[in-house]
Amino acid sequence: MSYAPVRPNILRTTAEAMAFLRPGTPLAVAPAMPRGNGQPILVFPVIGRGDHHAAPVRAALNQLGYRAFGWGLGTNAGPTPRLLAGVEHRVMALHAEHGPLSVVGFSFGGVLARLVAHLHPDKVSQVITVCSPFRRTIDSAFLPLRPLLPAWGTPDLPGLEARVAGLLPVPGTFIFTKADGIVAWESCIEPSQPDDCFSISGMHVTITRDPEVLAIIACRLIRDLPQRV
Repeated sequence: MSYAPVRPNILRTTAEAMAFLRPGTPLAVAPAMPRGNGQPILVFPVIGRGDHHAAPVRAALNQLGYRAFGWGLGTNAGPTPRLLAGVEHRVMALHAEHGPLSVVGFSFGGVLARLVAHLHPDKVSQVITVCSPFRRTIDSAFLPLRPLLPAWGTPDLPGLEARVAGLLPVPGTFIFTKADGIVAWESCIEPSQPDDCFSISGMHVTITRDPEVLAIIACRLIRDLPQRV
């Protein structure tokens, strides 16, 4: 897989808007999905949403036998100093109680999941990103983000972007869709690890209720984890 920093075209973005307006369907656990054994999972929500939006995913993971936790930080407002500090605190607190965590992040939530894995690899067992633009994050969204960087109030966001894009120090799974109209799908993959990249047929705005996404997550959570980098 190759990478080109190209924003989604207007037709894909329009299709995402139409999908967003359609009523959602419940996220069902298929009988054949592999089960967990009480392992802790921390779920990071998409930007502009909070734990309530990702609640169907956590409920499904709990039904599969895991202990799924929300991030408890309210709305994902992007890389503000409060949220960056909050995700670190949440990971450390859950690790102290439950041990190493699998971290699942949706869209920009996956960018934050990668960041905490880079900062605290001893506390994160694996990272699963779902349509998360961790490569060229600032330039991958359908809207130009560079003019908005000062609004977040976080120093050196380009430096953080570079760190997030670095090879993960823990095992990773990278889910993407070529139908993505919110971020460039090429920014959601790790070309050096093609066996860890998984394509889905759905759209970006439906990832928290997509059975394909849940099936991939369920299979990856039970795998034998490779040696860390």
